[in-house]
Amino acid sequence: MSRFAFITLFFVLSLNLPTSSHATALEKKLTESIDFLKKTPAIKWVKVKNNSVIIGWKGFPDKFNLINTEAALKGAQATGRTVNVWSVRHTQKNWITGTPPYLCKTTARNGTVKDTSCNF
Repeated sequence: MSRFAFITLFFVLSLNLPTSSHATALEKKLTESIDFLKKTPAIKWVKVKNNSVIIGWKGFPDKFNLINTEAALKGAQATGRTVNVWSVRHTQKNWITGTPPYLCKTTARNGTVKDTSCNF
């Protein structure tokens, strides 16, 4: 009887755990929604990790705040999830989300910006 319970429990848990394919689908939608960032000369690279977008900036364009906001909004609309856009210097290619130093962070959810520290 315990063997049956163990197999049943394993089956139920495996159905509820997110798989890497879920993360990949989310990241793909997010990457497609922020494709416009490639056309911005001051952006040297862009990384997507789960629901976070990391932008490597070289310089500050006039529309720095607007670009961060637009990336967060488009990402949130495309994925239906909360999206965090982190701005860092282009030299911080191995930067880990949430760790200082970073230039600013913008969070969007449900089609609105919930929080931003991009006040340049």
